[in-house]
Amino acid sequence: MINLERSFKSILRKWGHDVYIQRIMSNNNYKDTLERVTTRNVFASGVINAKSSQELIEGIVVNSEVVYYFEAEINPQEGDRIYESTPNALNKQTIYLIDTCSPRRGKNGKIIFWVVGATKEKKV
Repeated sequence: MINLERSFKSILRKWGHDVYIQRIMSNNNYKDTLERVTTRNVFASGVINAKSSQELIEGIVVNSEVVYYFEAEINPQEGDRIYESTPNALNKQTIYLIDTCSPRRGKNGKIIFWVVGATKEKKV
């Protein structure tokens, strides 16, 4: 039988890269420490990449610019920041703000990994 957790961790080891997460606290301030985690990401394409949000009849809809995949124990939360380094940009970092977090569950409802949508907050 396929072990989904082991398969996901194997994908991250082979194809993932490290980013830093800064957690948001209950008072809406950010912790002073950053956590280094391994992730895999996919950039959105087309119109969604150009427009991070749209106002529709139902209200404002957020379309995330980047989708990240994290291990179950990372437990990302909406509002957390992701610091992404660009290897060819001389120590430049892009800060993404997590818009949505969605767990992907396996047998008996156990979280196997997280799918996270994030939008660019700023470039440092």
